[in-house]
Amino acid sequence: MILAASAGGVAFMVAVAALLGFRQRARVDEQSLTQLAAVEGGHVEVSAIDARANAGVARLAGGRWLVARVMADGIGARVFAAESVRVRATSGAITLAFEDIGFPALTLKFNEAPTWLKEMAA
Repeated sequence: MILAASAGGVAFMVAVAALLGFRQRARVDEQSLTQLAAVEGGHVEVSAIDARANAGVARLAGGRWLVARVMADGIGARVFAAESVRVRATSGAITLAFEDIGFPALTLKFNEAPTWLKEMAA
């Protein structure tokens, strides 16, 4: 009896979550990178967004980098000085590693990586 009531309660909570849209997902796009850069007092010179829109990177005026990644239903972003970002290119992906160990390395997967990012890896 208790097991059936618990199962019914769980089913009810899942149904309510589905109605509220628990499957909503944030996406990184040019507009979000521009807005995040403005919050940091920067201006986007060039940007790149991975193929699944899970992450993006922008080079800001003054040489700083804005890195954004989807985190749950929002976007987490951080600005780094150019010298604190290491760029490595592999086939179909660019990996960014940061001196800040609190922000793990980010791998951006592309159909074709942007030229400016490939040049940064060279």
